[in-house]
Amino acid sequence: MKRKEKVFSEIVLNNVRREGRTLSRYACKSNKGVRRFPHREEIPDRQNIRPIFFPDTDRIIHSLAYSRYIDKTQVFYLCENDHITHRVLHVQFVSKIGRVIGRCLRLNEDLIEAIALGHDLGHVPYGHDGERVLHKICQQNERED
Repeated sequence: MKRKEKVFSEIVLNNVRREGRTLSRYACKSNKGVRRFPHREEIPDRQNIRPIFFPDTDRIIHSLAYSRYIDKTQVFYLCENDHITHRVLHVQFVSKIGRVIGRCLRLNEDLIEAIALGHDLGHVPYGHDGERVLHKICQQNERED
């Protein structure tokens, strides 16, 4: 085994051991992660020095959908708030809060961060209430067909 490969193997093993020592038994460990398309990975997860959910966060923040958040505001109505937040800030706040809670519960922070940053991807611009209204309209139209 080449020196570089040996160092990488040690890092991967140390990551697994660290998770075993620090994460709760209820946490999703990196070695339990499963890729839908593992053959698309440049470096197989079991050989990657970054834990399995870490690249997912990178994929999200470098995605076109995430970059579209930048100019979008969170939905608001009838409020007197001069500090309306943007969606990108909203998902970052969700990520921060989720990671703090996850750390307290000894859960996998990489997984929590990926879920939090991606939780609004693909949402309609008018939020959850708008989704419910659209769902109801779609259901009514299905019945009429």
